[in-house]
Amino acid sequence: MLHSKHRLTKIAATLMLLALFTSSSFSLVSAQTTSERPNVILFLIDDLGWADLGVTGSTFYETPHIDALAAEGVFFSDAYAANPVCSPTRASIQTGKYPSRIGLTNHSGSSGPKGPDHQLIPPEVVGNMPPEDTTLAEALQAAGYTTAHIGKWHLQAHHDTSRDHFPEANGFDLNIAGHRGGHPNSFYYPYKGATHPAYDVPDLDDGKEGDYLTDVLTDKAIGFLEAQAASGQPFFLNIWYYTVHTPINPRQDKLKKYQQKAKAMGLNATLREASPDHQSFSHAHQDNAAYACMVESMDENIGRILDRLKRLNLEKDTLVIFCSDNGGLSTGSNSMSPTSSFPLRAGKAWIYEGGIRVPLIIKLPGKVQTGLTVDEPVVSTDLYPTILELAGLPLRPEQHVDGMSLKALATGNQESLEREAIYFHYPHYHHINTMGPAGAVRMGDYKLVEVFETGKVELYNLRDDIGEQQNLAASMPELTEQLKQMLHDWREQSGAVMPTEHPDYTPENDYRGPISPSVFYTPKQDQDGLKANADFNLDLPNVLIIGDSISIGYTVPVIEQLNGVANVQRVKTNCGDTNSGMKYLQRWLGNTQWDVIHFNWGLHDLCYRHPDSKQQGNRDKVNGTIAVPLAQYEKNLEALVLQLQATNATLIWASTTLVPEGEAGRVVGDDVRYNHVAAKIMQKHGVAINDLHVLTASFSPQLFSRPGDVHYTQSGSAKLAQQVASVIQSTLLEQTVAAPDRR
Repeated sequence: MLHSKHRLTKIAATLMLLALFTSSSFSLVSAQTTSERPNVILFLIDDLGWADLGVTGSTFYETPHIDALAAEGVFFSDAYAANPVCSPTRASIQTGKYPSRIGLTNHSGSSGPKGPDHQLIPPEVVGNMPPEDTTLAEALQAAGYTTAHIGKWHLQAHHDTSRDHFPEANGFDLNIAGHRGGHPNSFYYPYKGATHPAYDVPDLDDGKEGDYLTDVLTDKAIGFLEAQAASGQPFFLNIWYYTVHTPINPRQDKLKKYQQKAKAMGLNATLREASPDHQSFSHAHQDNAAYACMVESMDENIGRILDRLKRLNLEKDTLVIFCSDNGGLSTGSNSMSPTSSFPLRAGKAWIYEGGIRVPLIIKLPGKVQTGLTVDEPVVSTDLYPTILELAGLPLRPEQHVDGMSLKALATGNQESLEREAIYFHYPHYHHINTMGPAGAVRMGDYKLVEVFETGKVELYNLRDDIGEQQNLAASMPELTEQLKQMLHDWREQSGAVMPTEHPDYTPENDYRGPISPSVFYTPKQDQDGLKANADFNLDLPNVLIIGDSISIGYTVPVIEQLNGVANVQRVKTNCGDTNSGMKYLQRWLGNTQWDVIHFNWGLHDLCYRHPDSKQQGNRDKVNGTIAVPLAQYEKNLEALVLQLQATNATLIWASTTLVPEGEAGRVVGDDVRYNHVAAKIMQKHGVAINDLHVLTASFSPQLFSRPGDVHYTQSGSAKLAQQVASVIQSTLLEQTVAAPDRR
């Protein structure tokens, strides 16, 4: 890596030029670059799906500038990210190596979900690129390029709070907004949030209320272009937008347009269709108006940069590359994912095509073909040698060992790279993927997928079956075995680390949960509470209710009372005790951007059970054992609060309701002890408390379903709902006052 005085001098010069640009007028006509080496602009979009562009068939999203870029350059129809999540692919671009070769196979320096409810123990990962690697930026910097990174970086482990592995330590003279965080707390200024400062976007304090992050990053990029045009030196602009990653914060001035378009196209956002895949769901249509706004903003800002290149007379001297870091966010535990990857299967975090196939465009006027589509399989490791060769620089084969230059394909001089195969390795669990750890190999038209939990393999002919629906493994055993052996050999040769069996795993406790939602006892009078709220309105905030059968009982009247105020949904099951919450919470949360989460756990934790009891739910407070002891309840509940805070929603804790005399499985007074511990946790983490215990203690006997039962009549549930709805509505009002552009 470069840490010389020369590098520091270049940083100072670049900053002076940027300051000059921002403080005075600037001529929009510039001299040509003094060097014959082309400038390089690399656009990397976060979570953009292959199918999210007009050029790949989208009729709902609008991407005229990117479609034009494809028409003016080379479009690679079978391009792949080296990994189905972001950080590993970003590392593959900067190193020219498969993520498994450098041990960076998951994001954030984390091995992902694990525990005795997961069959496999995922391998540990590094969160930073190895310092001995020469990054793409360092290679260009050594060749005299001024290098700038603008936007998302996410190539430093989350547990590392230094700046030791930020872009400026990896070959970039200038870094704007790149840090360890993987997404912004908000796309609106100041791009910050109260609960997760690690996701606050840095170095953009010069903004103002109403500024939109994608627009501002483009402003910074244009400022850099202006400064470099004056210098006449070749530059490398690495602009990695945070969009279209969550949170789904649209430009509000675009939202009505797409809501009307969805309506005109017959896309009903309240009846979002999804296809089951393993125990997840893939969204079937592109119909999310807010997400469409983010796609348009991305396209619009790329158009601004390309237009400025022309006005600066730099277009003919600039290599432009457009790509995405992984597939679109189109799968989850429900149908509410932001986008659809159809006709590809699954999406982000999956080894299927929807998770790894990405759009790739290369344009260099006079040097590569115009309007050419290449269907040769290529991968993100190829960008490193491609940029070097198109820039007329020596290749570094000892560095980009897993990449091949695409110049011959882009110039039309070759139709094939004569590469045997490309490989994928994702040995981790992810909350939006119920397939679990997996790997894949693509050779020619054929792709083999291996599921690590079972060892099962699937074979697809992608030329005939892009959606991976026809598994050919049984009918083509020789090819299946050949590809499987190739995949295993590659893993050994590249140093890919495999997950190992968890010794305490049992299928009954699997994190994916049972197929049926009726895992817990739900009283008959509360069944209506399991019905989803069908009146979904994209303009309204989203509220999630999590809790026991008491909350199921008050859900329907809460929905009615908040009609026109919020989209109220609830977890479609009785959520049981906190042990169960630890297993299923991510599945219940899904991918929705929740504004408020109203939650409670307790009645099932303090319930005594005995396997021989004939009472409903094996309840027996005399001979039974308490489900979750108080000390464990405290640990579980705090962990659940931390997980819920990661959603950036405002949390409201609902205290456990009253345990009456005569209850078969609970001891009077335990509710007070458990609520006391819960209150301590909520106060520690700044979570508001909705005291339902005090409310139910004031109820007359007529509001209980029967003597000695914790459940309530319809009238009792209605009184609970009145307080719940009031607290939620007050919270939403506070949000609106504090952050009018929250949605």
